[in-house]
Amino acid sequence: MIAKPHLRNVETILAIGLILALAACAQTPSTPWTPAPPIGNGYPDNIDILKPGPSEVIVVINDNAEMVHSGMFAAETLLDPAGSYTGTRDFDPHWPGTSLQDYVRFQLEDGPVVKLYRFTLPPEQFAQIKERVDSAGATMPLFCAAKVQNILSGIAPFESVPDAWLVSPATLAHHLDVIVGSPVFAGACYWPNGASCNPRNTDMSLETSSK
Repeated sequence: MIAKPHLRNVETILAIGLILALAACAQTPSTPWTPAPPIGNGYPDNIDILKPGPSEVIVVINDNAEMVHSGMFAAETLLDPAGSYTGTRDFDPHWPGTSLQDYVRFQLEDGPVVKLYRFTLPPEQFAQIKERVDSAGATMPLFCAAKVQNILSGIAPFESVPDAWLVSPATLAHHLDVIVGSPVFAGACYWPNGASCNPRNTDMSLETSSK
């Protein structure tokens, strides 16, 4: 059976999108890297992550081989573009609801390479981010990192983050590494256990949990 022209166009677009996605996923941050904490010995079950502050933006990067994903919180509001977190958790009748800690634990099911980029913003900038999060709408598969990146783009301290059509979580992490690695303090990167993954001082361990 001969495919209809509009179906061939859709197939072509999807094929191009897949090629670009694979190319994007091949990009890795060039900033200094510290190993992720290994899974085991009670980790990550015993993590106790500090809740988001009232004007805090937190970007969660899952960059595991099994699965890559990007999501973010604006204070307590989660944006999980094209993600399966709430859909999966809804099957548990005892699930207490969305939280940063539970969201990070969900991402850690794919492996240990999960980073939290935390930024406390002035009220005006936070309000701009929150407005974009609230009006984000649905996201197509493969576009999670692009959705998060476009929400951040152009708002301090994310002025250097460009608009994106299709990027990988690793590429988004690279842009954030440049910001947190700059001489001017504008946020920090943490592993879920509270250890620093901040490229400007990879030995630094800041207070990110309530332990």
